[in-house]
Amino acid sequence: MIGSIVLKPYINLMIQERDLIIFLCLINILFSLYYLWNALRLEKIFKLENKNIIIFGKRIGVITLLYIPHSFLFASLFFRNLHNLEMIMVSLIFLMEIMIIGLVLKEVYDLLFLEETRRDFEIDTNREKYIEKEKKSSIGIEE
Repeated sequence: MIGSIVLKPYINLMIQERDLIIFLCLINILFSLYYLWNALRLEKIFKLENKNIIIFGKRIGVITLLYIPHSFLFASLFFRNLHNLEMIMVSLIFLMEIMIIGLVLKEVYDLLFLEETRRDFEIDTNREKYIEKEKKSSIGIEE
Protein backbone atom coordinates (compact mmCIF):
# COMPACT_ATOMS: atom_id res chain seq x y z
CA MET A 1 0.00 0.00 0.00
CA ILE A 2 2.75 2.42 0.95
CA GLY A 3 4.75 1.39 -2.11
CA SER A 4 1.77 2.17 -4.35
CA ILE A 5 1.46 5.65 -2.88
CA VAL A 6 5.13 6.59 -2.66
CA LEU A 7 6.26 5.03 -5.94
CA LYS A 8 3.31 6.27 -8.02
CA PRO A 9 5.35 8.71 -10.12
CA TYR A 10 8.06 6.14 -10.82
CA ILE A 11 5.96 3.11 -11.72
CA ASN A 12 3.30 4.82 -13.84
CA LEU A 13 0.39 3.64 -11.71
CA MET A 14 -3.09 4.81 -12.67
CA ILE A 15 -5.35 6.31 -10.01
CA GLN A 16 -7.93 3.50 -10.25
CA GLU A 17 -5.27 0.83 -9.83
CA ARG A 18 -3.73 2.65 -6.88
CA ASP A 19 -7.11 3.02 -5.20
CA LEU A 20 -7.89 -0.68 -5.72
CA ILE A 21 -4.53 -1.66 -4.21
CA ILE A 22 -5.09 0.64 -1.23
CA PHE A 23 -8.60 -0.73 -0.70
CA LEU A 24 -7.38 -4.34 -0.84
CA CYS A 25 -4.51 -3.60 1.52
CA LEU A 26 -6.84 -1.94 4.02
CA ILE A 27 -8.97 -5.08 4.02
CA ASN A 28 -5.79 -7.11 4.56
CA ILE A 29 -4.89 -4.93 7.53
CA LEU A 30 -8.32 -5.44 9.10
CA PHE A 31 -8.12 -9.22 8.76
CA SER A 32 -4.53 -9.17 10.02
CA LEU A 33 -5.59 -7.29 13.13
CA TYR A 34 -8.41 -9.80 13.72
CA TYR A 35 -6.03 -12.75 13.39
CA LEU A 36 -3.48 -11.04 15.65
CA TRP A 37 -6.15 -10.40 18.29
CA ASN A 38 -7.15 -14.07 18.19
CA ALA A 39 -3.52 -15.22 18.34
CA LEU A 40 -3.00 -13.15 21.47
CA ARG A 41 -6.09 -14.73 23.05
CA LEU A 42 -5.06 -18.26 22.12
CA GLU A 43 -3.37 -19.11 25.43
CA LYS A 44 -6.42 -18.04 27.41
CA ILE A 45 -8.74 -20.03 25.15
CA PHE A 46 -6.70 -23.24 25.42
CA LYS A 47 -7.08 -23.11 29.20
CA LEU A 48 -10.87 -23.35 28.80
CA GLU A 49 -13.00 -26.41 28.08
CA ASN A 50 -12.90 -28.18 24.72
CA LYS A 51 -16.30 -26.84 23.65
CA ASN A 52 -14.95 -23.27 23.91
CA ILE A 53 -11.98 -24.23 21.74
CA ILE A 54 -14.37 -25.70 19.15
CA ILE A 55 -16.46 -22.50 19.16
CA PHE A 56 -13.22 -20.53 18.68
CA GLY A 57 -12.33 -22.77 15.73
CA LYS A 58 -15.75 -22.27 14.14
CA ARG A 59 -15.45 -18.49 14.46
CA ILE A 60 -11.97 -18.43 12.90
CA GLY A 61 -13.16 -20.76 10.11
CA VAL A 62 -16.10 -18.52 9.21
CA ILE A 63 -13.93 -15.42 9.14
CA THR A 64 -11.40 -17.23 6.94
CA LEU A 65 -14.16 -18.27 4.55
CA LEU A 66 -15.18 -14.60 4.36
CA TYR A 67 -11.55 -13.77 3.54
CA ILE A 68 -11.34 -16.11 0.53
CA PRO A 69 -13.25 -13.82 -1.92
CA HIS A 70 -10.81 -11.06 -1.03
CA SER A 71 -7.98 -13.33 -2.15
CA PHE A 72 -9.63 -13.86 -5.54
CA LEU A 73 -10.07 -10.12 -5.92
CA PHE A 74 -6.44 -9.63 -4.92
CA ALA A 75 -5.43 -12.22 -7.54
CA SER A 76 -7.09 -10.04 -10.17
CA LEU A 77 -4.12 -7.69 -9.78
CA PHE A 78 -2.06 -10.25 -11.71
CA PHE A 79 -4.10 -9.46 -14.84
CA ARG A 80 -3.53 -5.72 -14.65
CA ASN A 81 -0.68 -3.96 -16.33
CA LEU A 82 1.37 -3.25 -13.21
CA HIS A 83 5.04 -2.46 -12.89
CA ASN A 84 7.43 -5.33 -12.14
CA LEU A 85 8.02 -4.06 -8.60
CA GLU A 86 4.28 -4.02 -7.95
CA MET A 87 3.93 -7.53 -9.40
CA ILE A 88 6.60 -8.82 -7.02
CA MET A 89 4.82 -7.25 -4.05
CA VAL A 90 1.45 -8.63 -5.19
CA SER A 91 3.00 -12.09 -5.67
CA LEU A 92 4.50 -12.14 -2.19
CA ILE A 93 1.33 -10.91 -0.52
CA PHE A 94 -0.81 -13.39 -2.45
CA LEU A 95 1.54 -16.25 -1.53
CA MET A 96 1.30 -15.32 2.16
CA GLU A 97 -2.49 -15.06 1.94
CA ILE A 98 -2.81 -18.51 0.41
CA MET A 99 -0.51 -20.04 3.02
CA ILE A 100 -2.43 -18.41 5.89
CA ILE A 101 -5.79 -19.49 4.49
CA GLY A 102 -4.55 -23.06 4.01
CA LEU A 103 -3.06 -23.24 7.49
CA VAL A 104 -6.12 -21.82 9.22
CA LEU A 105 -8.54 -24.04 7.31
CA LYS A 106 -6.41 -27.11 8.08
CA GLU A 107 -6.43 -26.31 11.80
CA VAL A 108 -10.17 -25.60 11.77
CA TYR A 109 -10.74 -28.92 10.01
CA ASP A 110 -8.67 -30.67 12.69
CA LEU A 111 -10.74 -29.00 15.42
CA LEU A 112 -14.16 -29.60 13.93
CA PHE A 113 -14.19 -32.66 11.70
CA LEU A 114 -11.79 -35.17 13.24
CA GLU A 115 -13.21 -37.95 15.35
CA GLU A 116 -13.72 -36.91 18.94
CA THR A 117 -10.95 -38.98 20.58
CA ARG A 118 -8.31 -37.81 18.11
CA ARG A 119 -9.50 -34.19 18.39
CA ASP A 120 -9.37 -34.32 22.19
CA PHE A 121 -5.87 -35.81 22.04
CA GLU A 122 -4.65 -33.00 19.77
CA ILE A 123 -6.30 -30.33 21.93
CA ASP A 124 -4.65 -31.79 25.05
CA THR A 125 -1.29 -31.92 23.28
CA ASN A 126 -1.58 -28.28 22.22
CA ARG A 127 -2.82 -27.32 25.67
CA GLU A 128 0.29 -28.90 27.23
CA LYS A 129 2.50 -26.98 24.80
CA TYR A 130 0.96 -23.64 25.73
CA ILE A 131 0.89 -24.30 29.48
CA GLU A 132 4.45 -25.66 29.41
CA LYS A 133 5.54 -22.58 27.43
CA GLU A 134 3.91 -20.36 30.04
CA LYS A 135 5.63 -22.19 32.90
CA LYS A 136 9.03 -21.98 31.19
CA SER A 137 8.63 -18.26 30.54
CA SER A 138 7.63 -17.61 34.17
CA ILE A 139 10.57 -19.67 35.44
CA GLY A 140 12.94 -17.77 33.16
CA ILE A 141 11.70 -14.45 34.55
CA GLU A 142 12.25 -15.49 38.17
CA GLU A 143 15.84 -16.62 37.67
